[in-house]
Amino acid sequence: MLSIVIGSVGANGVTVHVNLDKVQYESGGQGKISITIRNTSDDPIEVKNVSIQFASWMMYTVDGWDELGNWTVVYSEPITVGSNKTVALEDISFTVPTDGRATSTYVYLWIYTNKPSPLYQWETVSVIDPFDQSRLRALDNIVMLLTVVAILAIISAIIIAAAVFLSGRRPGVTWQKEE
Repeated sequence: MLSIVIGSVGANGVTVHVNLDKVQYESGGQGKISITIRNTSDDPIEVKNVSIQFASWMMYTVDGWDELGNWTVVYSEPITVGSNKTVALEDISFTVPTDGRATSTYVYLWIYTNKPSPLYQWETVSVIDPFDQSRLRALDNIVMLLTVVAILAIISAIIIAAAVFLSGRRPGVTWQKEE
């Protein structure tokens, strides 16, 4: 699993690390955000919830805000991060939209604790342009075609070399007079 630290922010001895499971995502693809909180202060903190907002993926519908772009993870029991401790929160899954919103975007994270102001972090989620995806698939087909052509050329060269070798080993033709 590829894990890239895409950001960290520190406030009052608390550092937040945000990891994504991929460098880029395709339209409709699944992803995970991992959040690790390191508390180097003397006071424990309690994580109550995490609000996530994908800036370009938000869409207001008749039923309210679409969950692809904006939601909050609320913990039934606050997660305690003790003094000089590090805690990894449960991975948060997301799905890249399949409509016109499937573009690279900023993801904003607010981590609400028992402290007066939330911890805040933002990073970029990179989405491959659909046009680039089709070009990559076409490139895969071209690579496969070139591989098949190269294999056929090698097999043809071996057959020709064998034919030349075997024709050189054949006994010569001798003419005999008819009686």
